[in-house]
Amino acid sequence: MRRSLDALSVLSTDDLADYDVISDGPRSMDSSIADLGPPPGFGGGEPAPLPSAKEKFDTVGLTAEDIQAYVQRSLNTSLAGGRGDDSRTWRVYVDGVFGPLTPRDVLQLRQAKLSFPSVNLLVGVFSDDQCEQHNASPVLAHEDRCEVLRHCRWVDEVVPDAPWTLHEKFLRARQIDFVAIDEGTSIDPNCDRDRLKGYDLVKSLRKAIPTRRTNMSTPMPKSQDPEEREPASAKGTMRGAPAILRKGAEPAAELLSAIETPFEEPAESTPFEEPKVDEFGTGIGI
Repeated sequence: MRRSLDALSVLSTDDLADYDVISDGPRSMDSSIADLGPPPGFGGGEPAPLPSAKEKFDTVGLTAEDIQAYVQRSLNTSLAGGRGDDSRTWRVYVDGVFGPLTPRDVLQLRQAKLSFPSVNLLVGVFSDDQCEQHNASPVLAHEDRCEVLRHCRWVDEVVPDAPWTLHEKFLRARQIDFVAIDEGTSIDPNCDRDRLKGYDLVKSLRKAIPTRRTNMSTPMPKSQDPEEREPASAKGTMRGAPAILRKGAEPAAELLSAIETPFEEPAESTPFEEPKVDEFGTGIGI
């Protein structure tokens, strides 16, 4: 007959003694673990951008304080009260195609997330049918774009059924406090009139907050950068010289002929030379 094994029959005396040390006698294991305190939480620190990224993208260096002060000026409120109250979490919404997700996109999402001390960021993604209907065919499929955004550090919620034109019913259903709109969107050729109608509605409801558009500076190619021009090398080849004059280039036939043919200067007239006479007896050059 088998004998059932309980916990006491499995643990040795030494095991129980070790457990007594951990649990402090009759206390439970859970209470002992609680004494150790909560596990260290994620600090949420933002990795530092590359120095080259700071030079290329002008909004990379914006701090949370810079972004919030900019938003507060646009709302004409302060953090002490009203819509700028920092004691609550604001629901901020951003929409777009996001296919593919570019640095300009994520830098806008960063500004939207940091627009208030506490923000729940919702990101709406337009469907493939909507994009095709409005001539904004994305590179990635709708589910791919949603999945990429789901893993973005700034995004709290992905809204896969985003309307192309924002309306009050959608704002109420999602409990959206503000919609973050990039500055210059009204003159952006990639933003059609239907989307602009929705943004105009949001502005009329005083639910719009601005995000600064990211301008990308393209480094000047070395061939056009005066600081990067090569000096004349020891080989005697000068950068920018005609190909025919560069060392190693085959000279043209006309140049060879000119080099081989000695140059003859025209004879100079002297004051003692007799003047030439034409057929009418008139001197030439007199």
